[in-house]
Amino acid sequence: MSARNEVRIVLAGAGAVPHESRFAHTDVDGDRLLISTAVMPGNVPGIYFRTDPNGSSVLLADLPRLIAQLQVIADAAQAEADEAGESR
Repeated sequence: MSARNEVRIVLAGAGAVPHESRFAHTDVDGDRLLISTAVMPGNVPGIYFRTDPNGSSVLLADLPRLIAQLQVIADAAQAEADEAGESR
């Protein structure tokens, strides 16, 4: 029996910067939503949105939590952009 090596590379989505402030959600039929920080060219802060091809629904009852988390994500994106600018 011969040994087999496998290399896997996982790339973050374009513009996405993984951050613990992210909002990850799965709706009632399994569609996923991810909202995270993004740092655009020139260290401009942004917010990254990704869903499954069918999109993802958020219950109105969960909207206050989503809105609050958007501000946390925005603050984190600004901090990441500021840090990236300082490291140049």
